[in-house]
Amino acid sequence: MNIPECFLTNQTFDSRAIGFNRQLIPNMINGGKHGDTNIGYKVYPDGKVWVSLYGPTANEVKAGYPNNFVPLEKQDDGMWTGTIQYEEPGLKELHFYVDGVRIINPLAPIGYGWGYGINYIEVPDPDQDYILIKDVPHGTVSQEYFFSTVTGEVECCYVYTPPKYREDLDTKYPVLYLQHGGGENETCWTHLGKANFIMDNLLAEGKAVPFIIVMNNAMMQVNTDGNPHLDTSKYNEMVIKDCIPFIEKKYRAISDKKARAIAGLSMGSLLSGKMIMEHYDVFGSAGLFTGYTYPVMPGYDPHMQDEQIKALDDAETFNREVNPFFGAIGDHEVSLPLFEKERAYCKEKGVNYIQKIYPGYHEWRVWRAAFHDYAQIVFRNI
Repeated sequence: MNIPECFLTNQTFDSRAIGFNRQLIPNMINGGKHGDTNIGYKVYPDGKVWVSLYGPTANEVKAGYPNNFVPLEKQDDGMWTGTIQYEEPGLKELHFYVDGVRIINPLAPIGYGWGYGINYIEVPDPDQDYILIKDVPHGTVSQEYFFSTVTGEVECCYVYTPPKYREDLDTKYPVLYLQHGGGENETCWTHLGKANFIMDNLLAEGKAVPFIIVMNNAMMQVNTDGNPHLDTSKYNEMVIKDCIPFIEKKYRAISDKKARAIAGLSMGSLLSGKMIMEHYDVFGSAGLFTGYTYPVMPGYDPHMQDEQIKALDDAETFNREVNPFFGAIGDHEVSLPLFEKERAYCKEKGVNYIQKIYPGYHEWRVWRAAFHDYAQIVFRNI
């Protein structure tokens, strides 16, 4: 890798759920011997990442990601340091083990994924300059709360509004309902996916129609017997019954199906696929950033068993009601064979299915690229 300095120093890779500015080692560590200029990690142009962990009483510390852990060396001041090599750019897992126990390192970037707080690291991809924070007008990300009749609880969503939303008070906007993946929540498309910065840059360049983005928590806890139970199957019902009415009452949203779109990654891609095929009377477009079929055991034919895809039998109606219908995936994704089957199936049916394949695995590097491309074509026909 050869990562330019402008990527290594951009604020987008330091902004995260626990704070916008880059993390510094607090002065209180080791009696104040570490100053504010000592950061807990550093990414080098060749993709190597230097990390540190403060553990004066630890006996053994290692860091890295599955199948590639490196031992950290203890320094005289109680800091453990080392260098990890990542072969590909993007947002990466970063695990720390102290004496055999996995911990969250307060000096490394902290986010949310896989169902809990995680450490991660960004190895900038020079091909994705559209995720950088630039000197352009920025939109607003708000945290909203609404009661759900489906879950029986108050739900939270993040809402992105374009830069001019608070200036031109007569303009109404289309809305994209953007879903995260399994084990994630409503924070992830902004703190990890950088959707707000991607939109800011697209709008500044005149490459996208201004629209609102609503990001819900699809890992729904449905209260059925006095106790919360995880039930993502009711997510689409919650969006239609509770979230859309809330958004269209509080925000200047266009109340028309052609001005509503649904999109998502991984689990959110599957939910979005189910939503558009069962409710294209509610949504006029879909972005499926891992396709609409499940990565399942060999020999399983989802097209023969999934009732929802019957909507594709009437290609003329589907093409008229859903435009654009967009799918994307990484070229090393485990479900790539199913994605190719989707292409063949839609071609056979006469369904207009725009598909793109990006470098990468099941990861944010792919989903950011997919959102960047989809955002440029959605709502062009309203």
